[in-house]
Amino acid sequence: MATVQVRDVPDEVAAVIAEKASAEHKSVSAYLRDLMAADVRRELQRRAIAKWDEELQQTQQRLGITGRATVSGAEAVREIRDGYDRGEE
Repeated sequence: MATVQVRDVPDEVAAVIAEKASAEHKSVSAYLRDLMAADVRRELQRRAIAKWDEELQQTQQRLGITGRATVSGAEAVREIRDGYDRGEE
């Protein structure tokens, strides 16, 4: 495992971090490690979504579709409700 060292942390910041770590019954190291791990998870999710979005756009281009709805969601719901009112299912 890697070691990360942070220098020049303002006293006020260090104090708040120590308080939050204590409130969660963790050491400062464990608290900061959990914060970093959560940040990395969010970043990896963001990257995965960006990759999926790019792949979707490439697939849509390859298939010649825009991915844009030709009707709004409200119009679709209205049409379905009208069908129910007419007895269509």
